Amino acid sequence: MEGARQAEPAAPEAPAHLQRAWSAVNFSTLPFWIAMIVAPRSAPTRWLMERVAPLHAVLSVVYSVALLTAVARSGERVDFTRLASVSRAFRQPEAMLAGWTHYISFDLFVGGWIWRRALAEGRSARLALLLTWWAGPAGLGLFAARSRLPRWLG
Repeated sequence: MEGARQAEPAAPEAPAHLQRAWSAVNFSTLPFWIAMIVAPRSAPTRWLMERVAPLHAVLSVVYSVALLTAVARSGERVDFTRLASVSRAFRQPEAMLAGWTHYISFDLFVGGWIWRRALAEGRSARLALLLTWWAGPAGLGLFAARSRLPRWLG
């Protein structure tokens, strides 16, 4: 078929150790998100959230090692002002792991902040937390808008 777009070849499987790291990163934050969303005011959730710092430390190590490995293996300078350059960099499994770990870690950090603010203000943030878990900035935007809306309406 003329003008039809050629499908890109499937990405090769990542090495087993990177796949294990990917899975561990993904599942490591699950208990925190479930607790904040399902039982935000419970004692077990407070207990769990008081112990999130070591997870952030581990995620920062995973991120740093993956990023440094990607940079060392690439040998190519990434031009962060060019989408094509960043896209090429993310074709490396180590770079993708670093980027995903960055998302996971920052989303959890923002989710914890939203959770603490909502508790302090005595309001629910379940939808904002769910959105933050699944779509980061959308959840933060919803929480910020809901925080400002009463002031905007006067």
